[in-house]
Amino acid sequence: MLTSNDCLPIAIVAESDEETRGLIRSLLEFLGFAVVEVSDGAEAYESAMCYQPDLILLELPVVNGFSAIRRIKKESELTKIPIIALSSRSATSNKNLAMAAGCSAHVQKPIEFDQLESVVEELVHCDRLTLVSTMVH
Repeated sequence: MLTSNDCLPIAIVAESDEETRGLIRSLLEFLGFAVVEVSDGAEAYESAMCYQPDLILLELPVVNGFSAIRRIKKESELTKIPIIALSSRSATSNKNLAMAAGCSAHVQKPIEFDQLESVVEELVHCDRLTLVSTMVH
């Protein structure tokens, strides 16, 4: 259980596939994040309210995914948290809907981890990640 005393930036990963979730977790941990894993949008919203994360990655159309994005963006304490939507290559409509709902970025599946790393570093203050990553590794 993460606590407010932890100095690592926090990322929530909402992904229904356990293997994919684990791969994303590994990348984020390498970048210096503490990671909270959930399997659907409702859990992502609840975890966001609890942890006040620095980043959210949300599979679309994970259960309640679009609803979770809208709910997160309506909360004043969560509205500035960047959200990365993850969806299959064939789901152009998911990308458009996610961006309209308030996502900061979209990454297509299958995930190219170099691309995901670049997007994460662009959205989250790189100086914080570099400092934390140096301390952890």
